[in-house]
Amino acid sequence: MRAHRQHLIALYGALLVLLLGADVARRELALASGETILLALAPVDPRSLMQGDYMRLDYAINRELRTLPTPPTSLVVRIDPQRVAHWLPGADPQTLAADERRLQPIRQTQIGPDAYFFEEGEAKLLEQARYGEFRLSKEGRMQLIGLADADGKPLGMRRARW
Repeated sequence: MRAHRQHLIALYGALLVLLLGADVARRELALASGETILLALAPVDPRSLMQGDYMRLDYAINRELRTLPTPPTSLVVRIDPQRVAHWLPGADPQTLAADERRLQPIRQTQIGPDAYFFEEGEAKLLEQARYGEFRLSKEGRMQLIGLADADGKPLGMRRARW
């Protein structure tokens, strides 16, 4: 009985490692082959903008989502020539035009992370950030890889790989 239990624990442990490895591989694939898009940042209370070595983030689309009585489960955005994503309320995620993409929100009223961690000494440079730079997978999942200025040029260090 004891040996059977030990085998089950080992099996569950191996399964957990496989699941975590698959998740990391999926994220790596998105970083390596995903499309780069920009999401406009919304102003954040300046007193809480920079806190140590991280910056609080909010996105213009998040603010729009918070005004809806029932947030959508997926969003459709149009990507302009500068790679900036613009939300298309009411658009059908099943029928996308060539310049449209589907996004999967992290939570119902949040499409991206609410904090960006950076290396010591980059705070002054990152104050210029106007966009979050993301890699978008075919499934609509996004990975924040860095911040960009008003012209869409990357600022500071970017996450190229996990």
